[in-house]
Amino acid sequence: MIAHAATRILLGERLGRPPELLRFSRGRWGKPAVADAPGLHFSLSHSGELALLAVAPRPVGVDVETVRSGRDVDRLSRRFFPAQERELVARGGRPAFARLWTRKEACVKASGGRLTEGLALPVAHTAGQATVRLPDAPAPAGLAGPWRVADLPLSEEYAGSVALLGDGPFAMSWGLWYPGAPAHSGPARQPRDDESRQGVK
Repeated sequence: MIAHAATRILLGERLGRPPELLRFSRGRWGKPAVADAPGLHFSLSHSGELALLAVAPRPVGVDVETVRSGRDVDRLSRRFFPAQERELVARGGRPAFARLWTRKEACVKASGGRLTEGLALPVAHTAGQATVRLPDAPAPAGLAGPWRVADLPLSEEYAGSVALLGDGPFAMSWGLWYPGAPAHSGPARQPRDDESRQGVK
């Protein structure tokens, strides 16, 4: 509830509208959007005690996961991941799985699609940012990409990633949000048009 309330407050601040007057619509698979704000894209994710909000001028997705989740990472990677990623999980265990999973889910959230459609998306890379896309085989509508993906610098108990539509690099500015905090503890400045913003609870 806190994360959703914070999302409404931060989006209202970005749009210059009272938060309580914002109206939301949902895509076919549930992706939310602010009504009458076609140039504003956002994505919310939360896991454990952490929530992330990404705001950008192009389709964006963000995902955060606790590394020590109860998932059977070996079984899931063998069933859904490409061969290179299966090998990474076999060597790196849960941290490697969580990193790959959040990259895939961030792309899926940006597309507004279903997670099952994006698990085969190859996202293995070692760069700070990378462009990923589905192979040439027929892809689900909207998920083919390309997607520009970046890992987020979180504490070791979490893995997080953000993805934007297109292959152009982007910069991120961070802001902290606490319930009941004074106004000056919010984002220090508005991001540029090529930036996404994460609000962290």
